[in-house]
Amino acid sequence: MKVALIPEPQKVEVGKGFLDLPLKGTIGIADVALFGVAEEVQPLFQHYSIGIAASSAPTLVNISIKDDVKNDGYRLKINKTGVFIDAVSVAMAFHAVQTLWQIGLQSPPGKLPILTIDDWSDLQDRGVYYDICRGRVPKLERLFEMVDLLSQYKINHFQLYIEHTFRFRGHPDIWKGASPLTADDLLCLDAYCRERHVEMVPSFATFGHMATVLKHKQYHNLAEDMGVCRYLDPEKKDLALAWRSAWSLAPANPKVYDFLDELFSEFLPLFSSNQFNICCDETYDLGLGQSYEMCKKKGKGRLYLDHILKVRELAAKYGKRVMFWGDIIRKYPELIKDIPKDVAVLDWGYEHNHPFSRISDFKKAGLQFFGCPGTSSWCSLFPRLSKGMDSIAGFASAAKRNGARGLLNTDWGDGGHFNFMEYSWHGFLFGAEQSWNVKADRKTFTRRFTRLFLGSDDKALANAIDELGDISMIQITPYYGSIWPHLLFAEPDDPVWGLIDSRDMVVSVNGVIKKKQGSLDSKLGKDVLVRLEGVRRIFEKAQKEKGVDPSDVLSYWVFAVDTLMVAARKLVILGPGGRDTLVGRKRLKKEMRQLMKRFEKLWMARNRRSEIRITLKRYRKAIDSL
Repeated sequence: MKVALIPEPQKVEVGKGFLDLPLKGTIGIADVALFGVAEEVQPLFQHYSIGIAASSAPTLVNISIKDDVKNDGYRLKINKTGVFIDAVSVAMAFHAVQTLWQIGLQSPPGKLPILTIDDWSDLQDRGVYYDICRGRVPKLERLFEMVDLLSQYKINHFQLYIEHTFRFRGHPDIWKGASPLTADDLLCLDAYCRERHVEMVPSFATFGHMATVLKHKQYHNLAEDMGVCRYLDPEKKDLALAWRSAWSLAPANPKVYDFLDELFSEFLPLFSSNQFNICCDETYDLGLGQSYEMCKKKGKGRLYLDHILKVRELAAKYGKRVMFWGDIIRKYPELIKDIPKDVAVLDWGYEHNHPFSRISDFKKAGLQFFGCPGTSSWCSLFPRLSKGMDSIAGFASAAKRNGARGLLNTDWGDGGHFNFMEYSWHGFLFGAEQSWNVKADRKTFTRRFTRLFLGSDDKALANAIDELGDISMIQITPYYGSIWPHLLFAEPDDPVWGLIDSRDMVVSVNGVIKKKQGSLDSKLGKDVLVRLEGVRRIFEKAQKEKGVDPSDVLSYWVFAVDTLMVAARKLVILGPGGRDTLVGRKRLKKEMRQLMKRFEKLWMARNRRSEIRITLKRYRKAIDSL
C-alpha cells in the first residue's frame, strides 16, 4: 500500500500486509502528560479506551516518551501486534499522531499497513505568518480552524501581522472601523495554540508601516514627517508623493517610546510566548524629518539599530525577546555584528531567484535567524504557485544548510486583501513540508496535497491546480505582482490597455518560471479563457464528489477562477486587437456586479466585516467606469 504524507517523513520502510484492528482495545500511554495526544488519536480507534500502558495488560496502541529517539524526533511502528509510537517529547508524539491520522485515512476499514517511520524536523520553528491588517480580520472560530489545520501538518509557530487591528482600550481611535481582535480573542487563541503544540508569537509594527496608526491627528507628532509631509532633508521633499505621509515613527522623539510602552502593556501580556516580532521593515522615510539632525550625527544605520535596541528594552519588561525583519539592517552590514545575540533576524525575500544563500551573513554574526519566504498569493487573484514554491524551497534549503532557527512562511493582503486566505493552503502546506524535510519530493507535492487536504485522488484536479498557478504567474513590466488584478480593476482609459508593443513577461510553464517577450493583447485573453474554462470544469466536478473538499476551499477557488476569467475577458474586449462594444461592456459590468456580490458573501462567511470597503470600492469604481 502506497501512502501519501505531508510532510514526507525522513525515512519510511513499508512492510507486507496489514495490522487487523480489533473492534475494541486500549490506547496505552506511558505518562499522564500524553493524555492529550491519546485523545487526539482516539477518533481513529473509535471504540478504544485510554489507559496507562502496563506489561500485565497489553495494549494495541502504545505511546511513550524516550530520550534516545533518533535526531530528537519520533518513531512510528505498525506491526502485526500493534501500533507503537516512541517520541522524544510530547510535542513530537503529537506530530507522530498526525502522521498516523494521515495513514489511517488512506487505509482500508479496520486495517493499518505494516510500516516503520523514523522522522524528525530539519528546522526547529516551522511557522506561518498571516496578515490581518490590510482589510480583513478573520472570525475567531476561523482562526481556530486555521491553527487546527496547520498543526495537523506539523506547523508549530504562528504569527498574526497587526498594525491597527487590536482593540487597545487606551487608544480607541487606532482600531476604529477595523473590527479588531480583542484581548479575550487573543487569550483564547493563544490557549488553543498551546493545546495544538503551536507557539503563538505576538507581532506588531513598531517603526515603519505605521500609517494606519499615525494617520490620526493625535499621533502626528510621533511620525517622522509630523503627519503632514514635513521632511527636513532637502533632497527628499517629494518622498510623500511616492509613498504616503505618516509612515514611520520618529526615533528622535522620546514620546515614541512612551507610546509604544503603553501599547505593549495591553498587548504583550496576552501571549504565553517569550518571543515578539517587532517588525521594523521598510522604514522608507527614516531620518528625513524629525530625526534628520540625529541621523546626520549618528548615521542612518545606527539610528535604525538604536531604535531596535530601545524597543528590545521595552519588550524585555514583559519577558519578551525580540525578532525583526532583516531588510533594513542588510543595508548596513557593518552593524550586523552589533545586534545582541538574544535578538533574532527575519531574513525575507519573495522572488523565485532570491539570493537565499546570503542568509549566512547572520550565521557568521552568531545570531539566531529565520528564512522568511512567501506564498505569493498577494497582488494576485490566485497564488503564483511556482513562485511561492521556489521561494519556500529556496529559503528552506538555505535555512537548513546554515543552521537557521526556522522558516516563517508569510502570507500578505496588499491592496485590501482581495486574495482570500483559502487560496493559500497549497503554499502553507508546502512550507510546512519544506521546513520539516527539505528533501521532500516537490514534484509529487500537489498530488499529495490534493489527496490529503482536498480528499481527492483525481490527477486531473491536481493538474488543474498547477495550471491555475501557472496562469496566475503572468507578470508584465512595469506592473507589480500578477497582471490579472490590474486588469480586473482597471478602468477603460487605464494605460494598461494600451500596451501594444511586445514587452518583458515573467511566466510559469509547467511550474517552471521563465522570462519571455509577449504582448498583453486580446489573443492572450482568449487563450487564457480557454485554459480557465478547463480548470473551472474540473473544480466544479470535484465540488460535487462526496467527501471531497472537507475544508470548503473550492468555492473560494472557483471564485478565483471567475475573477481571472472576467479579467481575461476585459483583455479580450479592451486590449489591443479587441473589439470594444457597448454589448461587451454591458456584459463586463454585469459580471463585475455578480463578482462583487459573491466576494462580499464569501468574505462575510468567515471574516468580520472589518475593512471590506477597500475592495468593494475598487469593484464599484471599475463597474462605474464601464
